[in-house]
Amino acid sequence: MAANDRGADYFALANSGAQLDPQAVEAGLLVATADTGAHTSRQREYVSTLLARFVYSDQDRCSDRATCLALTLLKTLGRQVDDSSELGSERAISGLLNLALDMKSQAESNSGQADSAIDACNEALTCVANTMLLLPKSRPLFADIRGAAIIDKVLRSSIANKSTTAFLCGRCLLLSIESPSSAAYCVDSLELPKTLARVIRVFLDRGLEAVDRFSPQQVMNELFKAAMSLCVYYPRDTPQESTSDESLPPEHAAKLLGILSVSLDTLCILPLSDGHLADPARQAVGIALNFPTLAPDSVLHCWLPVDESNELVRYQYVDRIFDLFATLVEGTTDDSHKAEIAPLALVLVRLVAEHTAVRRRIFYRVYPQDSDDYSILPEDRKGLSGALVRLMRNPQGGMLSGAIGDFLLALLGQDVSKFILAAGYGNAAGYMLARGIAIPESVIRQVREAVSSEPVVDPVTGRYLSQDADKELANMTDEEKEREAERLFVLFERLNKTGFIKVENPVRAAMESGRFQEIDDDDDDETS
Repeated sequence: MAANDRGADYFALANSGAQLDPQAVEAGLLVATADTGAHTSRQREYVSTLLARFVYSDQDRCSDRATCLALTLLKTLGRQVDDSSELGSERAISGLLNLALDMKSQAESNSGQADSAIDACNEALTCVANTMLLLPKSRPLFADIRGAAIIDKVLRSSIANKSTTAFLCGRCLLLSIESPSSAAYCVDSLELPKTLARVIRVFLDRGLEAVDRFSPQQVMNELFKAAMSLCVYYPRDTPQESTSDESLPPEHAAKLLGILSVSLDTLCILPLSDGHLADPARQAVGIALNFPTLAPDSVLHCWLPVDESNELVRYQYVDRIFDLFATLVEGTTDDSHKAEIAPLALVLVRLVAEHTAVRRRIFYRVYPQDSDDYSILPEDRKGLSGALVRLMRNPQGGMLSGAIGDFLLALLGQDVSKFILAAGYGNAAGYMLARGIAIPESVIRQVREAVSSEPVVDPVTGRYLSQDADKELANMTDEEKEREAERLFVLFERLNKTGFIKVENPVRAAMESGRFQEIDDDDDDETS
């Protein structure tokens, strides 16, 4: 076979030992790419050949197009993990990252004919990302060779405006940041949060239109995932003291400020999609949960911009987060909505608990003035307050029930008595038991006291204590009375068993005293 046979497979040409001209290399790679199935029996050998001639050296790197074709073929062969383990070596990962950097430089220096160089850079990044995904043991090697520094250089370049390049950079960072040391290097040495925030804004400004392989929202989502890894793994405890608060210490939060800022802007700009948060917005909420709201001043002013003359500007992020929360709560139809509501509720809990002005602002939106009708059970009331109570009392609510309870309690200034009156003890009991919150003595005294001449709110139900109980009982059918008796029996038994409150079950007492006598169906037939 001639060394430069235009119709020959690249691997056959490479094994000939002859020097290959550029045209033969490109033609041979095209032939090999068209029939990758023919290489499965010698896959390990061919992976080594491509690495040796294109990655470890520039022997056959005769053009950007040839390099791109070789990396595309290497990517395809690398999907078979057992026969491509060399890709997971430190030498291979380092070589691929440096090749990506070379192609980035080539694209910047030859802007008129940069497409092939950009494509080659992207293929090299894809090989690295796929390797870390398929061979998890290779991820520490990425950190050891400071691979994040190369990704940072690519993100700082002009080609990061290409959606595929930005997406792949985000994927590499996401897979590689999995320890406090790797996160600390990215934040402290590279100042990566600023770079990520800048690139995310580029795609946030593009809106919804997809002009490349990945849409702007897909790119933002991947970059936000990498940013989330930084927030999660960046060390929480300061050298001086340890804290139980899950948010970042103030001095650490300041270093990630760019990520918080772009997250809040994303929540303001991206609309709901089919009644759900867009994927980047979900990531933005999760990121916001990692940040304090009081200190330092730079973080405080990120949440609440300084503009005393314009409330809409100062509370723009608070209002937007609440609007999203309220819209999702009132439109809840399935479990997917519930998974989006809980993180928003927890963000609001922190804002409401730490800022009196925010609590007051949101309180009157949940409980508008003159809107409370205590003749109606809290869970039956119209509007947001009723919807929140229904979600909180859901026995299968999981994290959401707790988050809603935390929000309502924070909104009421951590006053348990007001919380019980607003929600009704029957609705709040499950939440209070889970949180270990005892019933205040003032509420217990109120239940035991006789009803005064003024209407009193029943803390068990959350509506007015009825002074016409006998009239209501008279209007009930026998079946309704039986169901009510059974419901009360179960309620009092549950309270006694949990030890949450010790009361005498009036239904049990009545049955044991002989006031109630169970009548079976036969007896009923005889008396009819």
